[in-house]
Amino acid sequence: MMCVVCCYCRKEIRTKPSEFDGVSQGVCDACLPLMVRELGQPMQDYLDELQVPVLVVQDNARVISANAAARKLMSKEEIEICGELAGDVIGCRHAREPGGCGQTRHCRSCAIRQCVTHTLDTGEPCRKTAFADIGLFNGDRRVRFLIETEKVNSFVRLTMHDVQEG
Repeated sequence: MMCVVCCYCRKEIRTKPSEFDGVSQGVCDACLPLMVRELGQPMQDYLDELQVPVLVVQDNARVISANAAARKLMSKEEIEICGELAGDVIGCRHAREPGGCGQTRHCRSCAIRQCVTHTLDTGEPCRKTAFADIGLFNGDRRVRFLIETEKVNSFVRLTMHDVQEG
């Protein structure tokens, strides 16, 4: 089971069956106005408090923000991430093929692209195990992780859980 807990009040937001056990962080509807108005916390500060890698993306999986955990995982600075496609940010080897991220024959089966598109189109969250041949740190390597998407206004929060080489 995966439990989503508000990082402010610590109340359980929801629990869903999952192949992975653990806790994901979010903000409940009651605390969101507090975070934005009363606390005056910038969204980037909120994202950076989350311990798991988080990307905020818009249509076509274009990244508009990344938290500190994601920047560390990707070994990239904010300026290298914002405005880029998710495949380019992660370093997907298929994104380096002609056409780039979203345009290769492999992109149709990309779990990240499928989840982001589903969540943007339907507003429904999505959870999938993803495998990627990514260029993190020192060259390509096979990485497995659980992705979770949630729609926030016209954007999608993409959270990467349980990142493992394998």
